Amino acid sequence: MNSEKVVIKHEGNAMPYWAIEVVQIFNGVALFDITGNCNSFTVNGKNPPDINDNHELKRWLYVFLSELTGYSSPWGCMTGIRPTKIINTLFAEGHDEKYIRDYLEKFYLVSQEKTDLAMETVRIQKPFLRGVDTAVADWYSNIPFCPTRCLYCAFTSHAIGQYKNKLDDYLDALERELEATAKLHSKVAEKAECLYLGGGTPTSLPEKQFDRYINMFSKYIDISSLKEFALEAGRPDSITPAKLESAKKAGVTRLSVNPQTMNDITLNRIGRLHNAMQVRDAVKMAKEAGFENINMDLIAGLPGETPEMFRHTLEEVRKLEPTGITVHTLSIKRAADLKQDEANKAVLDAEMTGRMVREARAFTAAMGMHPFYMYRQKHMVGNHENVSYSIPGYESPYNIHIMEEDRTILGIGAGAVTKAVAADGNISRAYNVKGIEYYLERGDEMMKKKRELFEPFSE
Repeated sequence: MNSEKVVIKHEGNAMPYWAIEVVQIFNGVALFDITGNCNSFTVNGKNPPDINDNHELKRWLYVFLSELTGYSSPWGCMTGIRPTKIINTLFAEGHDEKYIRDYLEKFYLVSQEKTDLAMETVRIQKPFLRGVDTAVADWYSNIPFCPTRCLYCAFTSHAIGQYKNKLDDYLDALERELEATAKLHSKVAEKAECLYLGGGTPTSLPEKQFDRYINMFSKYIDISSLKEFALEAGRPDSITPAKLESAKKAGVTRLSVNPQTMNDITLNRIGRLHNAMQVRDAVKMAKEAGFENINMDLIAGLPGETPEMFRHTLEEVRKLEPTGITVHTLSIKRAADLKQDEANKAVLDAEMTGRMVREARAFTAAMGMHPFYMYRQKHMVGNHENVSYSIPGYESPYNIHIMEEDRTILGIGAGAVTKAVAADGNISRAYNVKGIEYYLERGDEMMKKKRELFEPFSE
């Protein structure tokens, strides 16, 4: 093991300060701690260049640590979750494509491959974006239940078997929140264009409760005026013909059926408890029910998977002819069980994950798909990104807008977030509690926070 110690510290005694201590380097990975902020440093007795802002500071630290460890990220020193928002902002400021490409590659040190991906995504987004639109406020509803909890999951999601006796109580509370939020919606926006039902897995609800849930929205929202009514039917083992019929009659226009992988050995490893055949059956049922716009989520970099296994997944998904494929890079999130699972973490491979991500981009292009939205997260294997590809005409406006943060989103359900976007682009948020029991008890408190969030809109 190659170990060395590097200390970066502020020259003076005043706080705040940066203190970076690289305590160990192993296989090209540096372990270090960072705290504080400052404007002047010494690095082993040497002064770095003048640093005027946090962007320059971040870049300098990245270059320093990259030289120290021999590691470079495909996204350079860019750490935000919304690369396309940076690009769209630069375009709005009047910069041309050459300037933006140079900025990404020369300042942020983004690779040409990732720059090309981001620029193409922005090009596809352009018809959907018109700046901040305060006349529109979209909807998000959360069902925090799944058949089982996946190894990598960090969402607000609980195994539904533990809450069988509380499902009706949850739907009662959700409908009360929906009714109250609909009244708030009428005060802060003229219309809604998108309604997204996520989770968790909404289709994990039993057929009776699912039918109640999916038909709840038409009581308070004009479904006929929506441009998109999306449903996450993510777990194939939760989909039945009756649920699909209910969703179709309720007006759902976009359905997600998410295998994550088509390799049964991996599905078992990550706790999905369904197999690839059930994925095929679910997509067939969805098409027979009349759904045309079907997205399928995949994950690159799952524990134990090789590029050949990922290629098998792509081939099997291609046969199902979805209109969209969303490719996630595995992220080891703090709240996920994988974070504590040393055996499965040990088989993750950044280099192979990079090959998977590149192959997915080429594969979807060969299927006639283009990228329409993307985002990044912390702790992604290989430091790549999540990208949604679709056949032209089957993009998801909701996903574009939530990543570009150009319109208000009203959230209901446990763990949902309401995001208020003002005319000047200023963003404020109200968070619903995540625990089911707390959600059932604190409805009035959560609505109070939402109303207070929008008080500046009425001033």
